[in-house]
Amino acid sequence: MNIQTYYSKIKDEEKRNDAFLHLTANEPLMSDTARAFMSSRLSDRYYMGGGEDSKVDLGPFTALGFPGIEELVTAAEEAAKQMLSAKYVNLNCLSGVHAMMCAILSTTKPGDVVMTVHHDHGGHFATKGIIERVGRSHVFASYDFESLSFDVESIKKTYQESGAKAFYMDVSYYLNPHNLKEIREALGEEAIIIYDASHTMGLIMGQEFQAPLREGANVVCANTHKTLPGPQKGMIAFRDEELGSKANGIINACLFSSPHTHHLIALATTILEMKEFGEDYAKQIIANSNALAEALVGMGYKVRKANTGRYSENHQVHLLTSEVGDYKKLYDQLFDNNVAVNFDNLFDQGIFIRLGTQEVTRRGMKKAEMQQIAEFIDQSFKGEQLADQVTAFINKYQTADYSFDRKE
Repeated sequence: MNIQTYYSKIKDEEKRNDAFLHLTANEPLMSDTARAFMSSRLSDRYYMGGGEDSKVDLGPFTALGFPGIEELVTAAEEAAKQMLSAKYVNLNCLSGVHAMMCAILSTTKPGDVVMTVHHDHGGHFATKGIIERVGRSHVFASYDFESLSFDVESIKKTYQESGAKAFYMDVSYYLNPHNLKEIREALGEEAIIIYDASHTMGLIMGQEFQAPLREGANVVCANTHKTLPGPQKGMIAFRDEELGSKANGIINACLFSSPHTHHLIALATTILEMKEFGEDYAKQIIANSNALAEALVGMGYKVRKANTGRYSENHQVHLLTSEVGDYKKLYDQLFDNNVAVNFDNLFDQGIFIRLGTQEVTRRGMKKAEMQQIAEFIDQSFKGEQLADQVTAFINKYQTADYSFDRKE
């Protein structure tokens, strides 16, 4: 077998990736500093702590310790606790879905009813299936399309009648903070509220979205590769000492084996970057989202508004396209011009593009660049050929701003 037969195609895809303007809301630009150990031989090793004199003794199981990694991870955990107002954090989850599983399995029991969000209301496609396969039952929360907020009275009624124990608040398509304080008041203090912050973790760490653990959530879980511009991994944070200690004990005892050492280093580095640069980064993301939306509206396009009156309070911009043309043709036109986006159909308002500004923001782009991006989208929809222009544009923004890559 000639492995290069496969690798040559992948290398072509790597070149294509670098030539594209990425406007998806679910992908980041990780810094070179965070990426430094991704191909290290440490990726072959289990991380089980720093150990004493670099020796881990789990009686009688023994292993090499990595005190340098332990120092980095401990610093990141403390930074995450501070930014999230958490008592405990867990950085060992391997992905967002794994974090979801760990959060549900460590805070509920078989037979419990867990409230979730329907995919048509913006919920994650995997949540319902996971809950059913781990011996829990589920009911759906009600979401109000007009106000872009949860229907608190309906949620309270469903939660009480079903005997639910927890509300897993997973929303992948949203423009504004959730009415979390109202939900906590309605469900009472006994309810376990798990807030999935996969899309907004970087904004939350930057103190620019909402503070779930201060507003009523018991648990925040997330993947770590959207507005938090880290590797594809997962994390969980707990508000309370008692629940955090118990849940962490369950997760660390049986819900993972290796935290994937190279990804753990990258995640810890990214969290420390958020501690250093996160506030400016988060502010610029939201400013860019509104600038991009305003530019598109100025060109005659329809953009969904957040319930705050602005177009977005996070990294997402929802460009409504049903009146523009068939989404397959529109996607092809964008693709042919080296523009990557995601289409979907939710909220009873027709097909739309969920644009994301987190990657272009980390590349250093601001309001002027949002105007240029809007023009690229508009020209693509009008059938113009500008792939070379798009690639030349993106080539000017190849470094990760708001990161330790910055040269002082």
